Amino acid sequence: MRKFETGRHIVIVIRFLAGRSGGAERIYCELANMLSDEGFRVTCLHFDEKPERPFYPVNPKVEVINLCGKTKTKAQRRVQALPSFNFVPESWRNRANWIVKHDFFLEQLENYFRYNRPDLAISLLPSANTVTLVAGEKTNTKVVATNHNVPKEDYESPARWDPNPLDRDMRLKALDNAAAIHVLFDDFRNWFPPHLQDKIVTIPNYISPEFSSHTPAPTREKIIVAAGRLAAVKNYLQLVRSWREVAADFPDWKVHLFGTGPQGHDLRNEVEALGISESFKLLGHHSDLGEVYAKSSIFCHPAHHEGFGLAPAEALYLKTPVVFYDDCPGLSNFVKDGYNGVAVRKRSGTDGLAEGLRLLMANDELRQALAENGPQSVADFTVDNYRHRWMSLIGKLIGKAA
Repeated sequence: MRKFETGRHIVIVIRFLAGRSGGAERIYCELANMLSDEGFRVTCLHFDEKPERPFYPVNPKVEVINLCGKTKTKAQRRVQALPSFNFVPESWRNRANWIVKHDFFLEQLENYFRYNRPDLAISLLPSANTVTLVAGEKTNTKVVATNHNVPKEDYESPARWDPNPLDRDMRLKALDNAAAIHVLFDDFRNWFPPHLQDKIVTIPNYISPEFSSHTPAPTREKIIVAAGRLAAVKNYLQLVRSWREVAADFPDWKVHLFGTGPQGHDLRNEVEALGISESFKLLGHHSDLGEVYAKSSIFCHPAHHEGFGLAPAEALYLKTPVVFYDDCPGLSNFVKDGYNGVAVRKRSGTDGLAEGLRLLMANDELRQALAENGPQSVADFTVDNYRHRWMSLIGKLIGKAA
């Protein structure tokens, strides 16, 4: 593929970046590095009160700008000068609350686009998509809005992102301004209305090449591993409770949970309360999960839903079979019951997760058979495929070098 014109300017926008070690932040930084390596001028824009640098490495050639500031926009000052808007119509309150929360970020983006005239902006996550799309429409800037979760959850759930009904309404309406709408799997496009279908492009995430430096151990340790943000959507409290049901029958097995997040305290308390602290370990952040997956016997991922499920994909790449719920979108796209994992039912009379773990722990031959299919099941999720799909999309939107 031919290189793009030197100096073509791409801006990548995310709301929160400082010190964050989540999957979206990793994709954000690695996409910035990838585009820089392709010859683009790349600017990373975020909006953090924290002065910290990104957790993941960013190429020194990439400009990183925090748009957060102490001043207020005119609209924010007008709203905050009101003695109270509790007695005005709900639609007015929603608008006022949206202005207080988002208007400075929006104004900063508008100013940046207007004075720097980037060739393309790429926004990550709904918390950045809406304001970037609005700013792009006002300044005639092309915007690719990326979606890293199940669309229904990101656009309909009041529990995700800004709970303000106006924000949920704007999330979807703003997509009319998108030059392209990115989703992770083809079936995710089905959620979007017909008039947006021509804008949708599927680009799955990829397994980092660093995992290829690990070799799956021929003899696995009796460890069930889980990894991800310690948040309610990951459903790790259920893993703790399910492990309590089977731990006594498998005294030589252990569960190792890696990750940090808001539920860390609750998880530790639950482990202590159930008396399983000897076999259930919360191990925080780990810099090289590849070595963990390569020696573990089972990966357990009890999430309610996933955009992609990068950690399970990485585990499969290193021949670690996955136990998961059969109604988990974003995971069921590549983890298949009886092929590379065990799918369990969430709403059954028994503890399905406990039974799925029991089945695999008790059956060495089944674990080995599922493990052998793991690498092939994620073979399409390569950095080369990811780069090619992004370069193809960018080429269509802003043109290649002559």
